[in-house]
Amino acid sequence: MVQRSAEKNQLIVSYMVLRRTVGWIGTLLPIVLLLGNALIFHASRPDSMSGYYYTGMRNIFVGSLCALGVFLVAYNGYDDVDRWITNVAGAGAIGVALFPTKPAVPHLSAGQQAIGDIHVVCAAVTFIALGLMALRFAKGGPVTPGLPGQPPPFARDNVVYRISGATILSCVLLAALSNLLPASVKAHWPLLFIFEALAVFAFGVSWFVKGRTIQAIVARLPRFSATRLPELPARP
Repeated sequence: MVQRSAEKNQLIVSYMVLRRTVGWIGTLLPIVLLLGNALIFHASRPDSMSGYYYTGMRNIFVGSLCALGVFLVAYNGYDDVDRWITNVAGAGAIGVALFPTKPAVPHLSAGQQAIGDIHVVCAAVTFIALGLMALRFAKGGPVTPGLPGQPPPFARDNVVYRISGATILSCVLLAALSNLLPASVKAHWPLLFIFEALAVFAFGVSWFVKGRTIQAIVARLPRFSATRLPELPARP
C-alpha cells in the first residue's frame, strides 16, 4: 500500500513537471526568439514566428517545437477527447518544426510551395487544438464547493483557461485576416508575429496554471520559506 502511494505521488509530480515544462516553453519561446535574433545575431525580425527557421535561432525554434510536440503526445489527458486533442496538437507542432514555412524569396520552387502549404496546415491545426485544449482544461474534473463566502477551488483557474482558449482561437482568426491587409501595413506592423506570439503565450499561461507553477515559484521566495502556502490538489 505504501509503495503504491509513493508511485502515485511520483506520477503526480512527473505530471506537474511536464505541465510546467510545457508552460515554460510556451511563454518563453516568443521572447527568446525575438531577443536572441536581435541581440545575438543582430538580424532583422521575420514577419512570423515560423520565419525564425531561416535565422540563427533555427535550432531553438525547431528544438522547442519538437520538445513541445513530444510532451503533448506523452501527456495523458482527463479523457479520450483530451488525449486526442493533445496528440493532434503535439503531432501538429512537430509538423510545424519539420516542414518550414515558405522562404522570403522572389520565386518558390514546387517543393518549397508544397512544404510551405503543409506548414500552414500544421500550424492552423496546432493552434486550434491548443485553443480547444485550454478550454477543455476548464472541464477537466469536478469542482468541489468552496468555503462560505469564497469561490470554489479551481474557479479562478477556469477563468484563466477560458480566457487563454478564447485568446488563442481569436489570434488564429486575426492572423488569418491579417493576410488580407495591404503589404504596406504588414511591412510596418508585424501582425502575424504578434498574433502567433500572443497565442503561444496564452497557451503557456494555461499550462502554467495547470502545473501550479506560480504557487511553486512563490513558495520558494525567501519571505514565504517559513510559512508553507496552502496548495490545491493536483487537478487531473
